[in-house]
Amino acid sequence: MNRFLIVLTLMLTCLTSMHAQTKHSAMMDGGGSGPYKAVMIDDEGLPGFTIYKPADIHSSSKVEGALPVVLFGNGGCYRSSQPYAKFLTEIASHGYVLMAVGQWSEEQDPEEAKIWEIDDKQSSLKTNDAKSLINKALNWLEKENQKVGSDYYQTVNTNNVAAMGYSCGGIQALVMGTLGDPRIKTVVGMNTGAFQPGSALDGMITKADLQKLTTPIIYMLGGKEDDAAPNGRDDYKQINHVPVVLATYPSVGHLATYHQHQGGTFAQMARTWLDYQLKGQKQYENLFRYSDKGNDFEGWEITQKGFDKMKTMRLYDQPITNNEVVHTNDIGEVTMYEKVNDPTLTISLPESSKATGTAVIICPGGGLVSLSWQSEFQDIARWLNARGIAAIGLKYRLRNGFPDMSKVDTSKGLPHRITVNEFDIIKNANANPSVLKDGDPDIDNALNDALEAMKIVKAHAKEWRIDPDKIGFMGFSAGGGVAVNATVKATPELMPAFLCSLYGPALDDVIVPEKAPKLFIGVHADHPSVAAGCLALFMEWKKAGVDAELHIYGDKTGGLFGGGPSADKNTPNGSWQETFYSWLIANEYTKPIK
Repeated sequence: MNRFLIVLTLMLTCLTSMHAQTKHSAMMDGGGSGPYKAVMIDDEGLPGFTIYKPADIHSSSKVEGALPVVLFGNGGCYRSSQPYAKFLTEIASHGYVLMAVGQWSEEQDPEEAKIWEIDDKQSSLKTNDAKSLINKALNWLEKENQKVGSDYYQTVNTNNVAAMGYSCGGIQALVMGTLGDPRIKTVVGMNTGAFQPGSALDGMITKADLQKLTTPIIYMLGGKEDDAAPNGRDDYKQINHVPVVLATYPSVGHLATYHQHQGGTFAQMARTWLDYQLKGQKQYENLFRYSDKGNDFEGWEITQKGFDKMKTMRLYDQPITNNEVVHTNDIGEVTMYEKVNDPTLTISLPESSKATGTAVIICPGGGLVSLSWQSEFQDIARWLNARGIAAIGLKYRLRNGFPDMSKVDTSKGLPHRITVNEFDIIKNANANPSVLKDGDPDIDNALNDALEAMKIVKAHAKEWRIDPDKIGFMGFSAGGGVAVNATVKATPELMPAFLCSLYGPALDDVIVPEKAPKLFIGVHADHPSVAAGCLALFMEWKKAGVDAELHIYGDKTGGLFGGGPSADKNTPNGSWQETFYSWLIANEYTKPIK
């Protein structure tokens, strides 16, 4: 069949499926990349809207079931969706009916009248206006869905709706999401966010109004040149009562990719979120709940909260004056702790259907004076949870500052001055660069906290769906030393099932205990004293006849072994996570609970 006949066939298919009241129709951008070629139409029965839908909506609904509905607000709150036609067509081609503000026609100027005029004092978009918008579009579609002979007869589910919008239209979507309408199941805010008090548009929705949201929400933002990004990021920080995802594509500004062929990567992200929320497609759970972007979403930065409530519990019951210092980023995530003297556990469990029964108690690093909480616990926890492994973050006690070097016992040498070629100067694998003459109570406190953590996790194993014989330690830098020391000092009932130390040599003499666990070590060669300590630790384990695996990475990326953006997966040490996971598989720690 030649190209002319193909086009003619598509046109006839579209025409035969159009409702009698359709005034205009067009197939934009090849009808989208989805399985159902989509068209944009306007209908005399619904003035003020353009509808994007599969051309043969009855055939698509037979495959998909009743199609979900998306209400869409345009940038600038304009009465035209034409600037976003490629984006909207792309989503419709995957089995959605989108109802965009503004009636389309061939003569329509995209910059024509706004749907609600905005003056310098206050927006005319009130709660009642948004409610009217929802009711007008959805009530019409509900009637059409029940009308024999209608294009939409028994094809759509008007109780399965997303409120979506771009820029000012994104604020419209936020307003719709705060009204408590049970038909709206999710909100998609694109390059948008509530304005701060006193801003020209703060009358549309306030920061306080965000607490009225009742559904999961995703913010899709650009980078530094996206004027709306600060507002959207602040919204994310404010929302703590419903699941919320922040998806940032830093290489674009406010205009994003909506105008690109098939809507570009923003269409792909939005459609995937809709598939997850409105169609229940669980294969996207790792993307949105655990930030596993895969190859499909390279260039995106994704974080989230509210899907699983992380439990936090204190290690000890006695009252402690807590003077800890908490560092956060601009979206409210804890990045670092200092001066911790009231230790806690943060429990992050995988979804029940994924659970393997394996758990990892994670000791972040920071030289015993701080804890790198985001990259060495939160990001790692998401990664482990996605693979069915429970992650238990240990906020152990810290020093108030670095030790007084005048009290250091220099007779034992200073391992931080040695090179890899002189590693044998490290006696008993003790790589502590500041061994105090009178002992080090801070190191003792940290390792005791780790042992108490193991005791608590074992006590709660049944409640948390953890196998008490599959609980391991993982530590980073000084946290690796804490994990090693706790393992060496553990009683048989508190012995971990496995031990993973990332650039964390021992901080005290190592005498490998009976029934010591298998050991996995990853370290960077450009950190010679630490690499030497890790090599010495490996040798002690092997001399004791215990299985151990050592990876010394030689690239020049600075030894970043954390998760999230800090770990460059294209470098050898950045790939440590998958190497470690392969080690867990080989040791049968990844089989799901039956």
